[in-house]
Amino acid sequence: MLEDRTNHTNAFSEPNALALSKKIFASTGLSLIEVIGQDAAKLLQGQLTCNINDLSASQASIAGFCNAKGRVISTLLVVKSPASFYLILPADLLDTVLKKLRMYVLRADVTLQDQTGNMHILGISGFAPEIDAPTGNFAVGQIPLTTIKLPGAPRYLTLGTPDQIDEFAGLLSSRYDFESGCLDEWRYQDICTALPWFDINQSEQHIPQMLGIDQLGGISFSKGCYTGQEIVARSHYLGKVKRALFIAECQPSASGVVNGCKVLDGISQQSMGCVLANSVWSEINRALVVLQIVDGLPKNLILDDDYRTPIAIISDQ
Repeated sequence: MLEDRTNHTNAFSEPNALALSKKIFASTGLSLIEVIGQDAAKLLQGQLTCNINDLSASQASIAGFCNAKGRVISTLLVVKSPASFYLILPADLLDTVLKKLRMYVLRADVTLQDQTGNMHILGISGFAPEIDAPTGNFAVGQIPLTTIKLPGAPRYLTLGTPDQIDEFAGLLSSRYDFESGCLDEWRYQDICTALPWFDINQSEQHIPQMLGIDQLGGISFSKGCYTGQEIVARSHYLGKVKRALFIAECQPSASGVVNGCKVLDGISQQSMGCVLANSVWSEINRALVVLQIVDGLPKNLILDDDYRTPIAIISDQ
């Protein structure tokens, strides 16, 4: 069904352009869970869409954590460390994911710990010689700190203790003229590269393929069972994925775009999908939208808000 998707010329700016300057981001909107114990890999293998056995010190993976109906509770970035696994996820979903994952621990030798206060996550855009810059989506470098390459232009997440992160951020600022960026800009960059982070408003609403997790290498169709696997596999093999993820743009409205807002066909007023996430930066409102793809996309899309705000597709993810 994905071949039905077409790129649309953006009515507001150049298509899918992300010009990055050298910046560091103390706030990324992300939290971190550490999964420790002899059965940690087994637990995660039975709950996440990616193949945990494929992870290594040099390769992380995006993944979906699904409910029994195959709907994604949260997207996660899974990083293997020498003694444990790190799960990076939206801060808004931290408590939800901890609670639901702990339901599956039972008598297994696994401990789940919120390490957000002990391990900081630094966002970096742009390149510096001090970064052991891995290449490829979700590749991992270890010098000087664990650094994960994000999709698209040079963007990274770096993990470390608060002191390590402060020292590294200071080095990038003083030696390589990195400036400080804000949370809205970082989220804007995530959206421009179709990273499917979302908040609790959109939890358990979409199957992984609707969020493009498969195209980011985050679904294994050969690893065996995990929670929600039957629905995910059936949708894949029977070609029944009727919605997909797109990058879109609209004029910032006075009330702001609400995640979960319906996207309508501007002519028929039929619901075509919804806003997964959005962020405004430099007076540009970029959004990730999950839209029907069965009969192609209509050209005139609007938001179901008070202003019937027009929304333009920039590209599929």
